[in-house]
This record gives sequence, structure tokens and C-alpha cells, in this order.
Amino acid sequence: MTHKRKKRRNLLPKILVVAALLFCGYAFWVLGNGEARPLPTTFSNFLEPSGAESDRSNRAAPPSGFPAFTAQVPVAEITDTQYLKLVNRERALAAPVNPGQLVAVWPGISARDAEVTLHETARQAIQSLYEAAGRAGINNLFVASGFRDEIEQRQLYQNAVDRAYVLPPGHSEHQLGLAADILASGIYNNGGMRGSQEARWLAENAPQFGLILRYPEDKQEITGVAYEPWHFRYVGRVHAHVMDQRGFVLEEYIAYLQESGGFQTTFDGKTYYVLYQRPENGMIFVPEDMAFQISGANTGGYIVTAWR
Repeated sequence: MTHKRKKRRNLLPKILVVAALLFCGYAFWVLGNGEARPLPTTFSNFLEPSGAESDRSNRAAPPSGFPAFTAQVPVAEITDTQYLKLVNRERALAAPVNPGQLVAVWPGISARDAEVTLHETARQAIQSLYEAAGRAGINNLFVASGFRDEIEQRQLYQNAVDRAYVLPPGHSEHQLGLAADILASGIYNNGGMRGSQEARWLAENAPQFGLILRYPEDKQEITGVAYEPWHFRYVGRVHAHVMDQRGFVLEEYIAYLQESGGFQTTFDGKTYYVLYQRPENGMIFVPEDMAFQISGANTGGYIVTAWR
């Protein structure tokens, strides 16, 4: 019995060697008759892609319908114009305006006083509007209010008789420096501007200069503010044009961009591409071969406007 057990134990290594040789022979036959490819050196390499492959797999695909938008930029590095930033009773300012972008309205434009300031881009647009009004025979317009800081906005809100016309501090477009109250000499209230020649002309012509009537009479339920025929907001010419054509207020326009993703249009001899996108991994897509601007929407997304 003891001798037989020893003999069996001596056979076991030989059996294992033969099995290993057979397995190797089969493996070489498979590789020789199939597609040769390098084998992973470790299980971790086999189960997980390399660093380059990992970067590619995590990278978002370029937006559909916007073939030129192939470059990505970190949100932390963009210049936010805030031209389309939605500010209302529900959505507060995330940060105050950069004071360095504010310029005096007067003397190029008639104003309530020399202290009235606006974002420089909004001021340029309103000056063009003001000059066009003069050519049309309307020479009595002036800017009654432009940029307001939080202290001034709080005072107005606390002292307001009717808060349907005034937003709380942190929720007013005036704090962006992109909104202006434009009145006509001798007309200082809603009743006076309503239906006036000046109000009609402003509402009809403002979009040509990138400005919108922010609080129309029939959109109070959407804007949360009563009809203000004097309040105009700078958004940019192509956006003002589209909003005017479609009858959108800013809330509706942002919702439209969120739902559609964006659009392409021809305006003033140029082709515009407007894309709404939420950042992925802290990045958004921009075009590589076109001029563009980026505006935060204050809705978690950004609007890229490109043109050529």
C-alpha cells in the first residue's frame, strides 16, 4: 500500500507538466490561426483603460447640429458678458457687476443727472437708439435710471408704494448695469408713458440696437413685474431680433433655448449660431474658427453666441 501511494505521488508532477504543455500548444494554435494582439501585463490594465483612453471616454461629444463647436474651455476661465443673464423675482444675482465696466451716460445721452451710469456696451446701444430717435423727430428722451447698487435698490424697494414695479435687492436688472429706464421730458410715470408716441417708438425700434422692452403689458404673469414702457434691457442684437420676431420676453427666450438647445439664423449679413449648454466636467463647447461670446443664463447653463 505504501509503495503504490509513492508511485502515484511521483506521477502527479508528470501529469501536471503534460497538461501545461498541451494547454500552451493549444494557445499557440489559437494565436496562430486568429488575430494576434498583445496581452495585458496586469489585470488592472485589462479591466481599466489607459490614461489617454480614459480621457477620451470621459470627454463629452460635440453638440449635435453645431459642427464647428469642437473646442472645450473650462467654465472657470470664460469671460461672462452677462448679456442674457436672467434676473427676476425668482432668480437673484450670483455676483455684482464689475464696476470697471460702468461708464457715465451723460453728456452723450441726456440723463437725470451726471451720476447715472451703465455697462459700457448698454450705454453704446442706448446712445445709438437715442441718436436714431432724434433723427425720427423724438428729441425729448432721457435716461432716468441706470445702474443701481444693492443699497440704492434696497431703499427703492423699502420705500415703494407699489412693489409690482420694484424688485427686491439682488433681483433687479439695474444691478447688472444692463438695464435703463428711458423716459420723455414731462412724462414721469407709467400713466404718462403708456400709449405715448415716445413709448411706441422705443418699443418698435429698440431691438435694432440690441435692446428689449423687458416688461411688456401682456407678460406680467411671466416676468413678475407690471408693465413698464420705459424699462429696456440690453441682450445683444441677434437675441433682441429673435425675441422681437417671436414675441418672447427673456424668461420665454431662455426656456426656448433650454428646450431646443439652440438655433442657427442669418441676421444683418452674418450667420449666427446660438447654443445653450450645461457644463460637463466643468467644460463647455465653443467654436474654433469663429468669433463668439458667452453669457451665463443664471439657470445652470451658458449661452454661446458665435458668428461669421
